Amino acid sequence: MIGLLVTTACLVYSGLRAPTPAVNEPHYLAKARHFFDPAWCRGDFFLESSNPHLVFYVLTGPLTQAFPLATVAWIGRVLGLLLLGTGWTALVRNLLADGWAALIATAGFLLAAATGNLSGEWVVGGVESKLLAYGLLAWSAANAINRRHRLAAALCGLAISVHPIVGGWGLVLAVLARPLPIDRQRLIQAGLVFLCALPGAIPALSLLGDGTTQADSIQVFTRLGHHLVPIRFSLPAVITYIVGLTAWLCGRRFTVSTPQESWWTRVVLAAVLVAVVGYAVALDRPPGDAQADHLRLVLMKFYPYRLVDVLLPAALSITIAGVLTRHARLRSRLVTAAAMLLLALMLPARDRNPSRLNREMLADWKDTCRWIDTNLPEDAVVLTPRGSWAFKWYARRAEYVVFKDCPQNATGIVEWDRRLQLRGRWLLDIQLGKSPGQTTATAFPDGNITHILWRRGEHPASLDGLDELFTTPHHIVYAAPSPESQ
Repeated sequence: MIGLLVTTACLVYSGLRAPTPAVNEPHYLAKARHFFDPAWCRGDFFLESSNPHLVFYVLTGPLTQAFPLATVAWIGRVLGLLLLGTGWTALVRNLLADGWAALIATAGFLLAAATGNLSGEWVVGGVESKLLAYGLLAWSAANAINRRHRLAAALCGLAISVHPIVGGWGLVLAVLARPLPIDRQRLIQAGLVFLCALPGAIPALSLLGDGTTQADSIQVFTRLGHHLVPIRFSLPAVITYIVGLTAWLCGRRFTVSTPQESWWTRVVLAAVLVAVVGYAVALDRPPGDAQADHLRLVLMKFYPYRLVDVLLPAALSITIAGVLTRHARLRSRLVTAAAMLLLALMLPARDRNPSRLNREMLADWKDTCRWIDTNLPEDAVVLTPRGSWAFKWYARRAEYVVFKDCPQNATGIVEWDRRLQLRGRWLLDIQLGKSPGQTTATAFPDGNITHILWRRGEHPASLDGLDELFTTPHHIVYAAPSPESQ
């Protein structure tokens, strides 16, 4: 029952703070649909790029053929949060004797998540592959504490298969927390991890060999700098996590020391160690020619702050739950949990509106996308405005380039950057007074653009001379001229 209550709390938090589509759901679910139906959004070079989260696409892709993406998102949220909620409950129950502690710890964790994070990592929100990976890791940790090491190894391998980065760091932390000598049992566990990780690890590992310094620099500093470059982390977030680490270490004095709790402490400290090492090797700008800088750049791609972003608030929440269960009555504990959950739901949330558009603009954007879905050819490729949000989700047409959707293979990353630069130069030329028709035809000589979706707020206000197909108070859809027509 506690596991279901925990799952319900997470679902409420997910629904209210990250309405569908959440920030990454258009990214993941569009990929999954295209994987099973290549004709859908044909010509979108992101969807036609590499598939690093292959297992997630295989699991969710069939659903996208039967249901709308919004329905698939909620099916994924319910199942993913059920996996996470029950795994989290099992983990907390093995650390704290009181059955209600998991609910209290959940409320504390959600409150911590609502106040912010260090490197942009989150767990409870929309559905994507890392949600399943964290759920599997929670179950793996719970079984490891109970000395069901083979099951724990298999679950950790599955977490790697679903999300190689999250699951891989889970394995690293487990090894650092319990570095045991190699024997027959350890070899069996290693074999289970290896076999269960293979389906997802193979496509992910295939991307490691094709990296170039140019592609890695673009990925780390241009696309993912807010996750990977520590100098860009906000100072208040860094201070908050240092204070949180201190509070957790001090709070452990009031908890009962058990072998299970000691193992959990080592796991969290291992996550802190990985983050500190990641900070030490990180670059603050793209590398020069030094080979050591290239190696540091590659290491930055592995999100070394990802697990501490999650585990430190989780550990602090569990410690608080342990103190409350020892020193407070059940009624006061539940009131405290309810108050923390209510506060978490009331705090401001950027993910409530990942489009960053006001209500009027967002409604206009959706209306325009619906018109495109109804009227443009299925093989249309649209040049969308900067700040394009969930275009493939609503319009179901290919995009020429969008900042959010960056491929993960080296060739795709470089092409993504090239297309962004082409789009920028095209816009600058038009702003300088050049003919929109001729400029559009010459700026994109590959002929990959069939239509242009323009936002009136951009300068210039319109693309005079191009054929207008549809207009709204805030958007215009144009037919793009072909290179042969100029």
